[in-house]
Amino acid sequence: MTEKTRRRDLFRPLQLIGLSLLCGIFAGTVTLIATGAFTDKVMRMVENGTYAGVPPWNLAFIVTGGIFIAALLILSILILAVDPADFTKPRDRPVLYDKVEDGAASPDGAANGTTDAADAAGSAEGDAPTA
Repeated sequence: MTEKTRRRDLFRPLQLIGLSLLCGIFAGTVTLIATGAFTDKVMRMVENGTYAGVPPWNLAFIVTGGIFIAALLILSILILAVDPADFTKPRDRPVLYDKVEDGAASPDGAANGTTDAADAAGSAEGDAPTA
């Protein structure tokens, strides 16, 4: 029996939620530090009711939840872009490069130094001819 790589094996759901939660907690911590939640002055203003805005702890909870949801969605969409069958294939060249034919010697596709008539004349959109 052959074992096929499944999408679930690429990134397990618990790992996905954990990484998203980690991103959210990091953003919440940065928010707390940036708003001065740990300073005595800000905490006295919040207690006295003179703080003119959302209290730092409430803002941190909002940012943590928002970043958690955004990271969860973004990571899920990125996982859907990966084909599980292609994940196990060995790569010996960059992934985003064009596929090279067996007879092509140069990266522009001219194996023996000649170009076809369409390249020499340019395209219909007015591109310059390639040499």
